[in-house]
Amino acid sequence: MNIVSFLGSPRKNGNTSLLLDKVLDGILSKNDAQSEIVFLQNSNIKPCMGCNSCKNNEDKTCVINDDMKDIVPKIKKSDLIILATPIYWWSVTAQMKLLIDRLYALNFTDSSFDFHNKKVMLLMTYEGELPNSGPETVEKLFKEVCAYLNVGVAGVLGVCTGEVEVSKNLDALKKAYEFGEKVEF
Repeated sequence: MNIVSFLGSPRKNGNTSLLLDKVLDGILSKNDAQSEIVFLQNSNIKPCMGCNSCKNNEDKTCVINDDMKDIVPKIKKSDLIILATPIYWWSVTAQMKLLIDRLYALNFTDSSFDFHNKKVMLLMTYEGELPNSGPETVEKLFKEVCAYLNVGVAGVLGVCTGEVEVSKNLDALKKAYEFGEKVEF
């Protein structure tokens, strides 16, 4: 099994990274898998141009030359894709949004690439206690993208970091580990 995680936080060792690490610990405790984390802050992903070349050109690929050429093979070989993002202004970070927008270009009818057998997970950290419309808005976006891509949802986990950061929130760390243990892919 292969897991690729995309860390959408601009902070490599922040709350979202710690949450992701704990979820991965739980997953790897129950599954024989290879795991890789892509730190999107260090990736050169250009915005989608909405040109539809990826749907209309002969080889069904995106015409933009950037780090997606290295990211797409990681997605193709993965069984589980994890999107980990803090919530900024009721949405995913800019780094994560660039990745999500560019997923549109994947050729889902290419027989060498079956997205339908993959699962995607969403991890979120956010400042404000629930009820907070940010996590709800991001989860809805996530589920709409998964439905469009016809890919399974492996789970959604959100943690409020407003009063207690993840590294000091023992309940959140335990919940994240147990969440990872329960993942099936």
